[in-house]
Amino acid sequence: MRVGLALTLALGLAAQPTLVQGKTKSSPAEQAVAALEMCEAFAKGDVLALETAIGAGWDAYEDESESPFIRAYSAGREVPGIGWGDMFALVETYPDRTLGYCRIDIAEPRGQGESAIKALAALDGYEGEVTSENGGTYASLIGTGALESLLITHWDAVGFVIQLTILTPNTATSEQ
Repeated sequence: MRVGLALTLALGLAAQPTLVQGKTKSSPAEQAVAALEMCEAFAKGDVLALETAIGAGWDAYEDESESPFIRAYSAGREVPGIGWGDMFALVETYPDRTLGYCRIDIAEPRGQGESAIKALAALDGYEGEVTSENGGTYASLIGTGALESLLITHWDAVGFVIQLTILTPNTATSEQ
């Protein structure tokens, strides 16, 4: 009897991590939103974006710069439920504004592509067009907030892409 109880208890404990993991897993749509949020941090020129990316599990680093007005970053990470993501971000500082660019490429993505693209398009702060054709889902969006932002994203047989550009007015020059 004790052996049966011990076996039942052992099986229950062994299954517990699986049950907990099932509760913490997120969908490809949620992971796509999280990836976009990471891209937004870089494209906005957030000085903590690199640390935030590393804390979120990205193997992120600052690339060697060709100019004091240009900062470039690279990162890679397994995006749960989607696939391996390669990120490149570029922040260029001009006299009156900063151009931020971020792109994440995931070759051979897994999961529900249409739901991921629709989740990105449904976010507050973006509006535009979503279309599905030839087995892929594509979105062309603009930011509706204070920043000028452009977002192109697609999920098709070639891959999943998030491409974000943000123009931010420089505070020092905009106050003059």
